[in-house]
Amino acid sequence: MTPLPLPPLPEARRVEVTPPPPPQPAALSRAAKASARGDRAGWITAEDYPARSLRNEEEGTVSISARIGADGRVSDCTVTASSGFPLLDEATCRLYQRRARFTPARDDAGQPTATNTTDRIRWTIPR
Repeated sequence: MTPLPLPPLPEARRVEVTPPPPPQPAALSRAAKASARGDRAGWITAEDYPARSLRNEEEGTVSISARIGADGRVSDCTVTASSGFPLLDEATCRLYQRRARFTPARDDAGQPTATNTTDRIRWTIPR
């Protein structure tokens, strides 16, 4: 048996394939979190202890949430966990807003932006 002849192959066509352009490098983010400026220990000191709280021997830890503006200043403060003593809670936010300073957070473009932070302040009667 004789093999059947194969039909001729079609003439090869040249196809141009253009590779996709290389991916653009990802833009480097210049975003950064806010960071405390100066001596945090000096923001609230033993000298700030409310006199009535000292007399009543009140101690405790106050947890707060603070809004840091694009200028690095605390614009708002909220007690998120009380010490159990209103004078200590109030003093914490009042002093934090007055004294705390931050290098502001930065967005992807490197521009200062507002953000939130949390902190805990422990009030202990000086001995």
